Amino acid sequence: MQQSFKYTHSFLSQHYASILEKNRTCILEGGNGRIDYTDYVEDKIMSLVVLIRISRDVSERIAAFEDRLKEIEPQMYFYPQEDFHITALDVLKGQRGRVIPQNIDEYVAAVRTCAEKIRPFEISFEGVSASDNAVMICGYYDEALEQLRRSLRVEFKHSSLVLDERYETFSSHVTIARLCSKYSDPGKFLSLISEPVSFGSMTVRSLEICFHSWCDAKKTVIAELPLK
Repeated sequence: MQQSFKYTHSFLSQHYASILEKNRTCILEGGNGRIDYTDYVEDKIMSLVVLIRISRDVSERIAAFEDRLKEIEPQMYFYPQEDFHITALDVLKGQRGRVIPQNIDEYVAAVRTCAEKIRPFEISFEGVSASDNAVMICGYYDEALEQLRRSLRVEFKHSSLVLDERYETFSSHVTIARLCSKYSDPGKFLSLISEPVSFGSMTVRSLEICFHSWCDAKKTVIAELPLK
């Protein structure tokens, strides 16, 4: 199987920087708060994902930064600290009226098969990026997560399980806030997220299969599976 290098630090660094640069003009104009979060909070739009939850020490540092952001942009939707996560794989994308699939046990078995082949791995968190309507902490990982994602896609195909990704995930960012209307002070916002900041690192030792809303306000944890 051909190896991808999308997990390398240099590639991811350029990726996160390009997101911000691509959206800089839009941000300065107030951003694009186009999402109605009522639908997500009220359980109307749900997805099935394989998640990585963030360790306590890293999440506390992220939450401290989030508090600074709240002072500048209090009207944004902010993820609670306990909901910080990385999407390892977006299995069934967010869809109105989606329910937990009847063959969920087959999905759990497929993820377990892949998890048992992957060693625990490190993810470090450095810097912040933003799109026209979301703020994310930049994560950097080693090859094991890349191997896991490839393995999951192959296993789902081999098991004839539906894989309905919104797009092929390759980053390891943590979304911490989403814009509901407009940035109130785009200049201060850009200044804050451009500051060099480190949130530390964590060892990933397990995966979570979760049925949840995009903002994670409503969720059912299907299974937690340890890595090898």
